[in-house]
Amino acid sequence: MVHRATISMVYMRKNLRGTGLAGYFLNTIVDFARGIGILQLELSVSAENPAALRFYLREGFREVGRIPGGLLHEGREIDDVVMVSRLIA
Repeated sequence: MVHRATISMVYMRKNLRGTGLAGYFLNTIVDFARGIGILQLELSVSAENPAALRFYLREGFREVGRIPGGLLHEGREIDDVVMVSRLIA
């Protein structure tokens, strides 16, 4: 599994959303990951966060599955959407 890496707990403050900063950060992560031999980035996003889902899809991630009830928020279960980006050309 040395060829895989997981991105976790990304948060962008509301006043910084839509500025391109998230794309810059993600590109920096991708460049670093490629540089150390990572072939696949993985992450999960709340199914109730459509903006994040759209962002990752635009950035080349694809949905590969869901974890039912993967997140428990205030006693309510929310699905996690599992996404993957292959870094090989």
